[in-house]
Amino acid sequence: MVSRENAVILSFMAVGLALGYGGRVATELSDTALIGVVLFVGVVAPQLVVGYLDSDASE
Repeated sequence: MVSRENAVILSFMAVGLALGYGGRVATELSDTALIGVVLFVGVVAPQLVVGYLDSDASE
């Protein structure tokens, strides 16, 4: 069984990779901007969402 935290992280990671690849193919964004998008969507956003869900569940 997959925990909620793992499901959130895997979902955001898949979206981040898709945005990174799609941004590379469909736009002329610099590599730095695309790396920033992948890091934000794949690392920062899942931590914020998991933190919010954990704080909501503890109340």
